[in-house]
Amino acid sequence: MQNDPSNETPLKLKPHRGSDLSTLFISATIGYVVTLIAPLFAGLIISCLLLILLSRLRNRLHQPLLWWSSIGLCSGSFLGTASSMVNNIHQHGATPANTTLERLLFIVVLGITGFFSGSRVGINPDAVEGRSIGDLLRTLSGTFTGVFGVLVGIAFVLGGLEEARTLSSRLTASLTIIVLGLLGPGWISHQLRMYQRNHSH
Repeated sequence: MQNDPSNETPLKLKPHRGSDLSTLFISATIGYVVTLIAPLFAGLIISCLLLILLSRLRNRLHQPLLWWSSIGLCSGSFLGTASSMVNNIHQHGATPANTTLERLLFIVVLGITGFFSGSRVGINPDAVEGRSIGDLLRTLSGTFTGVFGVLVGIAFVLGGLEEARTLSSRLTASLTIIVLGLLGPGWISHQLRMYQRNHSH
């Protein structure tokens, strides 16, 4: 008796050159545009909700189309949020774009997202091959790098080397804040969850 192909889980750690790459790029573009247009905190909430959903549903997204579209949406939305932070700098110059309390709230939201995401990724990380926390981070990181390079390249074409250098510097600073805000609490919750899981038997 032959296995039903629809029941298989054809997970690939790298996207194919065809439909997977197209899905990844299109979904990343959608996520980027939506969070770039939205107000900064609204874009942040959208990005954080997408990351939490991805961490919870990663073992249910068996089809590559669903997996790579989710990765693209999540990565693109955080890059859009970082670009929105850069736009705030452009608009306000040396004057802080937000109050200290608003910036603190920004970090708190990232920390809560990282804590919940890290906890969910820590549950049964080998349920589907390629869906461990390391694989998830590598996939998101690779997508971040690719889309980041495209944005800097576009800035170079439209505004020259100085514009590209400025965007790269400011976008790097914004992404560093976002990534550190997520990874610290995420790592802590992941370790706590794994410790609880290992000592519950």
